[in-house]
Amino acid sequence: MPSLKKIVFFIVLITLTTLLSIFCKTENRSNAELVKADFDRQLVEFQNIIDQKLSIAVQNRDEKAIKQSFLQARIKYKQLEYYIEYFFPSTSVLLNGAPIDEIELGENLIENPTGFQVMEEIIYEDPTTENRKELGNEVKKMRLNLQRVSRFNEQYQITDAQLFDAIRLEIFRITSLGITGFDTPNALQSIPETVSALQGIANVLAKYENNASDKLVPSAISYLDKNADFDHFDRLTFITEYLDPISKHINLLRLEKKIPTATSGSALRDDATSMFQVNAFNVNKFVGNSTLFINDDKIALGKILFNDAVLSNGNNRSCASCHQQSLAFTDGLSKAAGISKGQSLLRNTPTLTYAGLQRGFFYDLKAGTLEDQALDVVHHKQEMNGSLTQAATRINSSKNYLTLFQKAYQDKTTKADPWKIQHALASYIRSLSPFNSRFDRYMQGDKKQLNQEEKEGFNLFMGKAKCGSCHFAPLFNGTQAPLFIKSEAEVLGVPATTDTLKPKIDPDLGRYALYAYPQYKHAFKTSTVRNITKTGPYMHNGVYKTLEQVMDFYNQGGGAGIGINIENQTLSADKLNLSKLEIKQIIAFLGTLEDRP
Repeated sequence: MPSLKKIVFFIVLITLTTLLSIFCKTENRSNAELVKADFDRQLVEFQNIIDQKLSIAVQNRDEKAIKQSFLQARIKYKQLEYYIEYFFPSTSVLLNGAPIDEIELGENLIENPTGFQVMEEIIYEDPTTENRKELGNEVKKMRLNLQRVSRFNEQYQITDAQLFDAIRLEIFRITSLGITGFDTPNALQSIPETVSALQGIANVLAKYENNASDKLVPSAISYLDKNADFDHFDRLTFITEYLDPISKHINLLRLEKKIPTATSGSALRDDATSMFQVNAFNVNKFVGNSTLFINDDKIALGKILFNDAVLSNGNNRSCASCHQQSLAFTDGLSKAAGISKGQSLLRNTPTLTYAGLQRGFFYDLKAGTLEDQALDVVHHKQEMNGSLTQAATRINSSKNYLTLFQKAYQDKTTKADPWKIQHALASYIRSLSPFNSRFDRYMQGDKKQLNQEEKEGFNLFMGKAKCGSCHFAPLFNGTQAPLFIKSEAEVLGVPATTDTLKPKIDPDLGRYALYAYPQYKHAFKTSTVRNITKTGPYMHNGVYKTLEQVMDFYNQGGGAGIGINIENQTLSADKLNLSKLEIKQIIAFLGTLEDRP
């Protein structure tokens, strides 16, 4: 039999070997694996807050504990947001998506919202037995979705490039959504939650930094701690002096570590360090098909077609007839003029500037591409009363046009056809995104471009006035950063007239006329406010002639706020309580979004 000493020796040896193996395995893990392990650990902490605090508080109907644990859970989520949004985008919607029904057109499928934003609406209304039961169900759903994240994460092999892309996009998410109150409209916890989101980014950077030399994130957190008032937070300074420098630092560290860019799901360029930099967007990412990518020859051809009445069968109207360049490609009318004398179209003429940087077209989003939009407009009896087939025949009788089409498309036919005409027009419209306003130049470093009134207006737009929670920066339309994969429609309750004593909803049913879902009744696309000083009258029906009228409408709480009975309004009916000075400042800021000729 072996002696006791030998037995002890072997036990010690095996123990040391095991520990050494574990240590070496830990030491040999890549930075990406370390981040993943850290995420797993923090995910357990997140789950514990839901299981052991929020769930119990709801069961006990302890209102104070419910709010405290809810806010604590949101703070933890924000620390993990960069990871969950990037690697689990579908589940992230279930955890923190907008509190509106998701409708899958063509499948007749309606998905009810769930997650933090739904919880917040319930928590911040008067407690009842019914809504607290609903809150309990929401907590159960969140527990299941977090378990789903945990299971999926076990299967993932993440890369350094993906992690750097994830934290880059998180900076953009903070810029456009995080500091606006977009996903915490009742609790208004944007500032402390931004602290947590930056801490999540700092945890990633710490795995790649050779030393603790990076002071940018701690400085940003310190700024947030010292300026925690939501209504008076200086978002312009925070973006330009803190968020953009952090983003540049992330990129420099990536280059230093020789980490390639990831093929991002965002419509921004894969190496963009700011949403406001020159050429930040890759317009071809809004196309989705490499055969449709734009080039200078297609743009030049499209511009000529846009201004030529050859597309209308009466040779009496061009696209430019209603989309005048001097008015930011609008027409200055409440409702567009029909081709028949004395007739008007159903709706106001929208600007074509920045139209290429969205995912849906027309006020009711009936067209999914600019090519489809061109087809609809040319063939519409009261718009151009044309035919692309007949237009192609007329165009092919022109030697000049044949040369231009051959140069643009370089195919064997050398001739125009309906599809090429559509695509050339779409290519030109996609080029109408200059990003050369005073605001853009300010964000790109020229600090002389904005005065104090305009700066205050931007901060109000992105904060207290809540404009930025629907008109998302930097496009200031309904296409949400940082991925820009969906363009949204809203129910505002726009009145038929300016009568505020007996207001009535405009009879136009919007998206509902195409898809008869109750949620779509009076829903219209969220248009860009870029160049808005040139694009009046405003709203889909041109009811408001001035920006002051528009601001008063929003300040009152939209249609519901002025007394219209509209149950499905997505705009908050609460008054904004903006002063006359604040409204003046917001309008001053809007003026800075006017592009140079």
